[in-house]
Amino acid sequence: MAYDIRPLALAEILDRGFRMLRDHFRLLVGISACTWIPYGMLLAIGENNKTITGIGLLAFMIVSPIMYAALIIAIAEVYLDQPVTIGSAYGATRGIVVPIIGTFLLFYLLIILAIFALVIPGIYFGVCWSLLTPVMIVERRFGMGALRRSRELVQGAWGRTFAILLVVSLIAAVPGGVLKMYWLLIPYLGAILNAATSAVVSTYSAIVLVIYYFDRRCRVEEFDLHFLARQIRAEAEQGPIAVSGTSTIA
Repeated sequence: MAYDIRPLALAEILDRGFRMLRDHFRLLVGISACTWIPYGMLLAIGENNKTITGIGLLAFMIVSPIMYAALIIAIAEVYLDQPVTIGSAYGATRGIVVPIIGTFLLFYLLIILAIFALVIPGIYFGVCWSLLTPVMIVERRFGMGALRRSRELVQGAWGRTFAILLVVSLIAAVPGGVLKMYWLLIPYLGAILNAATSAVVSTYSAIVLVIYYFDRRCRVEEFDLHFLARQIRAEAEQGPIAVSGTSTIA
């Protein structure tokens, strides 16, 4: 299903996020579930065993950056109407996992320093750098270059960005939190259901983030017009375009 790439209102971004989640549920949630469900199973097995629980948490922390990168890749390809599978999304993460982890460590370090200085600067820069992941995945920018690029895209729209992050957090947290409280009442299976819930709500949050990233590029760089012109040019030269890999959509 093709999505018209254009600047969107806040309600349109949230609604399009739900549409993408519904239309590509098996693909996108499947990518998240590849990490979340095994983690939930380990928690269920080690419900009364702190060693197994600790191993599960450590494994999740190691694997989750790969999962999140694959998810962002798949969302971007789906949004731009390009073919993608769970396997191809994970395959496309080769070679960028280490730079992604390094950039996240830099991000967390700077945020911690900003919060220690004062809480308000921490919040300010947290919003400015909120588009860090799409920038890394779609544009292949890392380190300080990725942080600067995110801030550049958010510039002039800090309040709108904060509002979108707040609303999507509430949408994901409230129903997800209610379900998780209910799942906790179910021995063993509850941990797996909790993980499945996390897979769904985290996927929706990631979808909205990617949509908003492209929204900002449309507003700042007229990405929608450039993308349309590229499509028309490619179709005129060689038929319908077939792009593989997110590096071609930067």
